[in-house]
Amino acid sequence: MAAFFTQNRGKVTDLKALSDNELAERVKQQDAAAFEELIRRYQGRVYAIAYRVSGNREDALDIAQEAFVKAYRKIDAWQPTGGFAPWLLRLTTNQSIDFIRKRKRHAQESLDEQYLPETAGAAVQPSSQDTARAVHAIEIEERIRKALVVLSPSQRAVFMLRHYEGLQLADIAAEMGCTVGSVKVHLFRALKKLQVELKDLY
Repeated sequence: MAAFFTQNRGKVTDLKALSDNELAERVKQQDAAAFEELIRRYQGRVYAIAYRVSGNREDALDIAQEAFVKAYRKIDAWQPTGGFAPWLLRLTTNQSIDFIRKRKRHAQESLDEQYLPETAGAAVQPSSQDTARAVHAIEIEERIRKALVVLSPSQRAVFMLRHYEGLQLADIAAEMGCTVGSVKVHLFRALKKLQVELKDLY
């Protein structure tokens, strides 16, 4: 994933010893090696977000790649007060949802075929309770992905950062430039909307 950043390797520095913010500041100075280190640290978490939203490994790889490219291009918009990780993860969340919206618009493939290509067009016949639970869990994940589209960008970001990434409310507030109270409001409204969308699952 870091293959497209290969310049600016002149200075010998132990990048692993630097903090995220220090690396991000170096990226602002066009230090691509510093960005490669950030990719190394966060490619797993970025991919995980992309996969949770898209439900497809290849799509998740594309989303993750594009999220890092966008982060590199928009690094000047990042401010150290919020921390690099929440900024990157929020950008990834928005990139993932945008991808889903575009895919929905073009209607290239159904979400069922994206998520379970080996069973597309065939009825699922659970052979055991474990299989039945796994199928049910997949259905719930898919329903949640669809429901995320109804949230506003702020609600979606707060929900993903809190429930999927486990960030503290204070960290989310610092990244989004708002108060903890505002984060709580976004989170409350997001949960209320999801309850409406997923009411048949309760």
